[in-house]
Amino acid sequence: MRWEYRKILLNEHHREEDDVDLLLEAGEDGWELVAITPHNIAYLKRAVIPVPVGSDQQDSYAPGINPKYRNPATGETWSGRGRMATWLKKKQDAGEDVEKYRT
Repeated sequence: MRWEYRKILLNEHHREEDDVDLLLEAGEDGWELVAITPHNIAYLKRAVIPVPVGSDQQDSYAPGINPKYRNPATGETWSGRGRMATWLKKKQDAGEDVEKYRT
């Protein structure tokens, strides 16, 4: 099995956002927490399953929940379950129609 990795610099996020909320959002997108360092860096992983050639499947991983919203600029996703992802909430607060990010 292949893994894809990500790190979140917990000290570099806005203080109105709780670190636990950041990790919960990542979990909704299929990320599994591996470790948090003493310098507040969270390391996460998720399984990567190759997409068959000619497939119309959009995602190259299998987190168990398919994303319903995707930011094409960053690749960030939100499953549509639980609390709205921060990146999408910021778009909505700025007056954008979030439906344009629906996959």
